[in-house]
Amino acid sequence: MDHTENSSSDEIADAQVLDRIEENLKQFADLISGYCPGEIPDLGLMLNILDELIAVSKQKKIVILNEVSVACKRYVEYMTLEDVHDTKPIEEGLLLLKSVLSHLKRGKVFAFDYSDVLALLNVKFDKEQEVKETEEIEEDPELEETAAVIEEPESEEILVTEEEQEPEKIIAIEEKPEPVIQTEPEKISDDDMEILIDFVSEAEENLDTIEVSLIDLEQDPTNKDIINDIFRPFHTIKGVSGFLSLTKINKLSHTTENLLDSARSGDFVINNTATDAILESVDALKNLLERVKQGTSTGFKQSDDDININHLRDKLQNLQTTLTKGGKEPLGEILVRKGVLNKESLDQSLENQQEFPEKKLGEILVEEKKAAPKQVASALMEQNLSKKQVVSQVKVSTQKLDDLVDYAGELVIAQSMLKQKTSNDPSLSQNVAQLGLIVSNMQNIAMSMRMIPIKATFMKMIRLVRDLSRKSGKDVALNMVGEETEIDRNVVDALYEPMVHMIRNSVDHGIEAKTDRLKLGKSSQGQIVLRAYHKGGHIIIEIEDDGKGLDKDGILEKAKSTGLITGNEQMTDAQIYDLILQPGFSTAKQITDVSGRGVGMDVVKDGIEKFRGQLHIESSKGAGTKFTISLPLTLAIIDGMLVRVDDERYVIPTIAIQKAFKPEKEDYFTVRGKGEMVKDRGNLIPLIRLNEIYNSSSQKKIVWDGLVVVVESKEEKRALLIDELLGKDEYVIKSLGTNLEDVEGLAGGAILADGRVGLILDIHGIFSLVSHAR
Repeated sequence: MDHTENSSSDEIADAQVLDRIEENLKQFADLISGYCPGEIPDLGLMLNILDELIAVSKQKKIVILNEVSVACKRYVEYMTLEDVHDTKPIEEGLLLLKSVLSHLKRGKVFAFDYSDVLALLNVKFDKEQEVKETEEIEEDPELEETAAVIEEPESEEILVTEEEQEPEKIIAIEEKPEPVIQTEPEKISDDDMEILIDFVSEAEENLDTIEVSLIDLEQDPTNKDIINDIFRPFHTIKGVSGFLSLTKINKLSHTTENLLDSARSGDFVINNTATDAILESVDALKNLLERVKQGTSTGFKQSDDDININHLRDKLQNLQTTLTKGGKEPLGEILVRKGVLNKESLDQSLENQQEFPEKKLGEILVEEKKAAPKQVASALMEQNLSKKQVVSQVKVSTQKLDDLVDYAGELVIAQSMLKQKTSNDPSLSQNVAQLGLIVSNMQNIAMSMRMIPIKATFMKMIRLVRDLSRKSGKDVALNMVGEETEIDRNVVDALYEPMVHMIRNSVDHGIEAKTDRLKLGKSSQGQIVLRAYHKGGHIIIEIEDDGKGLDKDGILEKAKSTGLITGNEQMTDAQIYDLILQPGFSTAKQITDVSGRGVGMDVVKDGIEKFRGQLHIESSKGAGTKFTISLPLTLAIIDGMLVRVDDERYVIPTIAIQKAFKPEKEDYFTVRGKGEMVKDRGNLIPLIRLNEIYNSSSQKKIVWDGLVVVVESKEEKRALLIDELLGKDEYVIKSLGTNLEDVEGLAGGAILADGRVGLILDIHGIFSLVSHAR
């Protein structure tokens, strides 16, 4: 009987039936994703859904749907009776059912071998039981076998005709071959278009997550949680791509998933070779996704025939086989990876072990004082895969967190106002003080909820260094210190671009070639250190390399030739190095695809200053360069000193204040060409009159009648003339609005305890403002 002539998609299942099946599969998927071991009611609901799918498939004579539903039902029964909690088999069954449904909707024939899924589902059941519920349908002479496939099956998946195959192994009946090979691109249906757009967006996000987790895994290759974080996105991509018949994406993600599955089962430890292969798989998947994205833009499916994934799949499969045989990562390699000892030292100890085979490597390393007992113990613990305790978490919108921080700030302001009004009532003052303590704790908790480790940003730099090293032909290692340091998630965004530019400069301009380093007596491997720590309400990020350092003479020569300086200035080293932060400034002899175009360091400076941060450069010729970024821990609160100038109130950030004192008449000087100065311990410091900068008063004040606050920014000092110090406190930063947001020297506003608005000063901006005025 020719099935293709006697049936159509309408005859097999009309739209209502397909919608019913789709709804059942959605419910089934929800139950699986939310299943907790031992939840018998959920298993009962799964059985009810599967019974309905079996009934529909019998009624409509859809053999594949029936066969897989029966197998899923038997596995759920097995979970119920035998107290089994592994849901992977029914997850695979669900993916297959979704794929069948997708093909049914297209009226296509399913021409893939799904026996591996059935084997997974039926592994615990007798063969007679496996086919019992499907025999009634298979013997029906009017059977219309349904399934679907978008592409022709590959050569190794051979379809057989009805006369050639055994009834119990029927996979599908082949559609009539197309008389002419289709040359025009196939149009994407509206339904598929929406699904594909969502899939591409989610898959790209998953791949970005994989890249970050992979780099994290390089630092901790035995961490099962990280491996699971990488495994799950590949599993998702594999499942959805199979549903959408994106064959190459499905196969490559499946092969990569298998490698990771073996690693998370403890068959082997992920090494650098495996990491490289998985990253290669990520890049290939991105290329394939780009074709799908092009299709969603044009409305027609784009061919991916020119993208060959077979060699990569072979590589991944061979790697899995090789590593599985290899077992756990050797203790010595763990210690080398952790930087406890180098490869040469390890080889020597291994040779010594041959003379004393009864001794373990760890003992020998401790005796030779190449490793401390604690370091060996830590490596041994890492060698044995450990299961981390699962911490209960809940996802919260960042907008809600921002709102919570804002309201906590409003509470602080309200409490300060209340405190000022109750100063004459001791009993009420005590209650207000208690309220202040509660509000402060609440504010700290709200702020901490918005804090995240900087580790994720640091990890992205490892991939960057890896790629840049290969491009430049240099051997560069990136070391991280303080990666668990927490920072406001809004500040993280300010760090990424500057760090990328500085890492590029370190690799391209700073680190020498291997041969040059050896001639200089350095190790052939260049070192870049990323360091993070807290200091005085700020987060400090240091990027330090052991390269050739900045060329002061070259910088000065370039600055003169471009007119940035005249050559007569007396400049400190810090001022000379700051010249590289000027737009378009570059001393590179040639332009590469990494750097040298004069675009980058000015972007770094602008990006950091936008978030009230500072950049400091230190360098030593032949020894290396260190960039230090200082950013406020949070963008919501600032620790500051409140001062009065005439009737205005200003908040000076505490981090910038060096000292405050009342000058004597003999401490005041006027220097030709440099303006007013005050003397402090023999040093002359330029004086800045805030009332003149912001036009609060035109009156020329007598300096020794007021106070001066010495502030510092980027190793420059100035003295701010004020009338009165009003106190130190934490202030909630408020936006100044569109009219004042571009005023130089102001970082924002704060509502004070008396309800007035105080202006928060940007010290670096004030220095720049005064310099330009002169």
